[in-house]
Amino acid sequence: MFSFINYPSLRLNEFIQFYQDILKILGANDPEALKVKSQYDDLNALVAILASYYKPELGSEITAELQELDEKRDSALRGIELQVKSYTFHYNDSIRLAANLLSKFFEHYGAAISRLNYQAETSTINSLIEKLESEQKYADAVTALKLIDWKTELKSINTKFNQRYLARIEENADNPETTAMELRAGIAASYRSLTNYLQAYATLSTEGEYDKVVKLINELVDEYNKLIKSRTNSEKETSPETENQETQAGEASE
Repeated sequence: MFSFINYPSLRLNEFIQFYQDILKILGANDPEALKVKSQYDDLNALVAILASYYKPELGSEITAELQELDEKRDSALRGIELQVKSYTFHYNDSIRLAANLLSKFFEHYGAAISRLNYQAETSTINSLIEKLESEQKYADAVTALKLIDWKTELKSINTKFNQRYLARIEENADNPETTAMELRAGIAASYRSLTNYLQAYATLSTEGEYDKVVKLINELVDEYNKLIKSRTNSEKETSPETENQETQAGEASE
């Protein structure tokens, strides 16, 4: 029996890599001998088409800009947090109190904002900046610790990142997302057909020649499902908006 892969939760590059790994496993074990050469070829062709859609995005100049801006905002955020941490040991009581306040503030947002996906990180930083500017106790603490320039830098980079991210969406308009979605669905269906054949042949076989392939595919599926689970748990723990949304949903249902 083949394990289930939660493929809708895979990011595009992960989705492509997963099925390329599946094809490598099958290719190394002779699809023709396994009696699934036709199904293997169908899957291989669809994965190649989807990979060709993904390559322009990887080569985009805007993508390179986004990577650079993402690194800069991560560094700015980390710099602020380290500054705050150092001030929690300050000899001046008022400075130390302000640092402790901001330290708890950043703890609320979690220590892994930089590991969120692009959109989630942008939204979280926007929320963080808004509170630092709109709530007087935090604004006063930022001033007391002389972090205004740091905050301005983080806000500026995050804004630039969002602008360039939207620009890349426009740039990719010639490759409609619906096409990628249709290809993903087609690949998933092709994979199901292939594994159905393998399962049927494995059931009929008395030699156990399919056991190795089934085991390798299931181990691969398990690794990717662990990746999905780890990312999902991380995003839930690091995103304060998730808690707010759950609270609002609970209030709405009452």
